[in-house]
Amino acid sequence: MRGVGKDLPKVLGDWYAAHGYAFLGISDMNTYTWPEEYGNRALPGLPTVDATYPFADVLAIGIDHWRPAQTLQAAIDWIAADGGLPVLAAPLSPAKPQSLITVMGLQGLYGLEVYDARLARGDAGGADASALWDRLLSAGNRVFAFAGDDATGVNDPAIGGAWITVLAPTDDRDSLLSSLRRGAFVASSGAEFTSLRVAGSTITAEASPGSSLRFIGRGGRLLRAVSASSGSYRVTGNEGYVRVEAIRDDGARAWSQPFFISWH
Repeated sequence: MRGVGKDLPKVLGDWYAAHGYAFLGISDMNTYTWPEEYGNRALPGLPTVDATYPFADVLAIGIDHWRPAQTLQAAIDWIAADGGLPVLAAPLSPAKPQSLITVMGLQGLYGLEVYDARLARGDAGGADASALWDRLLSAGNRVFAFAGDDATGVNDPAIGGAWITVLAPTDDRDSLLSSLRRGAFVASSGAEFTSLRVAGSTITAEASPGSSLRFIGRGGRLLRAVSASSGSYRVTGNEGYVRVEAIRDDGARAWSQPFFISWH
């Protein structure tokens, strides 16, 4: 979650733990919330700060401090230089919309929030930045998809509306951060992948029952649609990348990270 918290960190931690979350990062605006305030052995805390500026919000994952910046690029630079993962949050937010020219010119951006549950409650178009993500990927940028609820408290209707699932061998902080750095995670607004695997040139995805699948390549081109919860796509070599979306019957989605295509 991120934003301006209206509840004590422990209250927030208890809510996420009770709803089955395996870890939590609380990203208050320009403020570091110590994981010990909301996490425990069952719910590890992930260091995160919402680096907020008049021109943008950037999640600083793995960071315990904030620094001033005069431009979006400068914000990304200091987060990366300090060992964190810079993620552009809510890029289509009406409050701080990012132009295509600005985003396409960024260097060192690690992640993009492709879905913001708070925005979805008022502006569905502003909540979904997957088309912008495709533009970045198509230009050769290795940028990973994030999703978050942007909730401010346990009574916020957006709470629990989006998250990331990290494929980590253990749930300790170092393992979570290591997996995030490798892109070993998926983003979700409610749908779930149960399996993602590659065998030779074939990508196979499985999602929870009641879901359909979309395999998407360079330029946001639909490579294959599968009206079932399990399906495969055989890579031809000219896709640039292949990413997978799982779409639940109620419209909730999950986004895999891109499989980058290269032939040796």
